[in-house]
Amino acid sequence: MLGKTICGVDEAGRGPIIGPMVMAGVLIDEKDERKLRALGVKDSKLLTPPERERLFGGITEAIRESAILIISPQEIDAAVRGHDGLNLNRLEAKKTVEILDTLRPDLAYIDSPSTNLSQYKSLLLSKLRHKPKLVVEHKADTHYVTVGAASILAKVTRDAEVRKLHKEVGIDFGSGYLSDPKTVAFFEKHHADYPELFRKSWAPYQDKLSSKFQSTLEQYSQAVSAEKDKGVREKMRQLEELGYTPVPVASAHEELRLKGHCTVTLYKNGKVLVQGKDKEKVEKFLGL
Repeated sequence: MLGKTICGVDEAGRGPIIGPMVMAGVLIDEKDERKLRALGVKDSKLLTPPERERLFGGITEAIRESAILIISPQEIDAAVRGHDGLNLNRLEAKKTVEILDTLRPDLAYIDSPSTNLSQYKSLLLSKLRHKPKLVVEHKADTHYVTVGAASILAKVTRDAEVRKLHKEVGIDFGSGYLSDPKTVAFFEKHHADYPELFRKSWAPYQDKLSSKFQSTLEQYSQAVSAEKDKGVREKMRQLEELGYTPVPVASAHEELRLKGHCTVTLYKNGKVLVQGKDKEKVEKFLGL
């Protein structure tokens, strides 16, 4: 009789402003978990880069199989902006499902990004074709050696991807996290030069664009003046009846943003910006 198979799933790179997020899953026979413990496997954040690199090879020899997914900044941005009903947690759930349906374990330990553990577990179960027993916890990478192993595979893979980006642009921008002075300096100087590297939905990137936009707002032909009064706000609300959908504002300067044939933005200073093919019709409807 075959023994139970166990899977651990974790991510690396959820928070940086540059580069991909990587998700990894490892599949191992329950009896072989001791091999991971003997190697010294634990949460990747508790290990040095050389330790992680060393453990990467040992883990791949000890486990039955792994699955590693590299998620681009563009895919992350689309999720954060609500594409296909996603957000960042739902994107992570979607990728976790892909991993579990590939590895097909009997039992899976999941490091949850959501504060609501039961809701996140229900979301996973609703999407899975293969139905393992799920244990969904916070800090699972410190509690379960299989999740620690997955965190190491994810972190080493992401670090390798970041090094590739260094070579592509010819600049060492550090880790991609804004806690890294190299990343901060690169972001300040080159955010417009290498836009494909950045997560444009992240607040610091949006603030950077917004500050530039606000300083030249009057120079844009699409920028129109309107009093910030009840009438304009009410008419913007009426656009929802015409198929326009409220979407998250892009910066602290905005009060309301609607998306339809046009993008209509009401700024806190009372200005309204209409962009899109039906610009004139929408402006007329709003009385601009």
